[in-house]
Amino acid sequence: MTKRTLVATATLCVTTVMALTACGTDKKTDGSGSTTAEAFKGLTANQISEKARVAMTKLDSFKVSGTMTTDGQHMTFDFSVAKAGDCQGTFGTGGASAEIRQIGDAAYMKGDEKFWKQMGSKDGSSAEDTDALIQMLKGRWFKMPAQDAKEEDKFPFCDIGTMFEKDKKESHLTRKADTEVNGTPAVTLTGKDGAAAQTLLVAAKGEPYALRMTVKGGKEPGSFDFSAFNKPVTVTPPPAGEVMDPEKMKG
Repeated sequence: MTKRTLVATATLCVTTVMALTACGTDKKTDGSGSTTAEAFKGLTANQISEKARVAMTKLDSFKVSGTMTTDGQHMTFDFSVAKAGDCQGTFGTGGASAEIRQIGDAAYMKGDEKFWKQMGSKDGSSAEDTDALIQMLKGRWFKMPAQDAKEEDKFPFCDIGTMFEKDKKESHLTRKADTEVNGTPAVTLTGKDGAAAQTLLVAAKGEPYALRMTVKGGKEPGSFDFSAFNKPVTVTPPPAGEVMDPEKMKG
């Protein structure tokens, strides 16, 4: 394995982008600064969804956790996200796991042995080369090369704007029976996106935040839970002695 190939292998990561489907109205409140179930009166399901999408983009921070299947691989994730683009969390797939920290344009990844073995396999590397990768990165953080830190390569869980980007293709949503999510009253919105059936639960007390989104069927089924709204998120770089400098890995 060349050092250049090693860099390419190490930067592979399972990613996904989630966007809410909606069409818009401006945010309204009940006069006390809180949005209640009554505030949704007269609004269509799509308009309620748009209120949730806008409310999420205005957050300074939140937590997202859940599961998803993409490209045939089941993934679990748990991330704390800040509006500034900073985030930290973990994701796992196929029994492997990795930690992620992103601070501004700097992104760091620390995978376990099984994770790097999977990445080596995806890259088509030999067992010998993959073992070399594992030994080099064992217990260390890999800093993503600056030239690879393009917008489209950033972890989507770390970008509030990307996660809640307005979908150009609007689909019809229907309001179903109200429910609760961890004790918070919520309205239930459902819709279809091709073969996928989507359900969005929106807080009916306080701000109209998205509390949970599930997708059944289709190519990327999964479930996303949102919480810890506006709770401070502080992400610090890993200790310098634990970071692998990609410049030293180039051939």
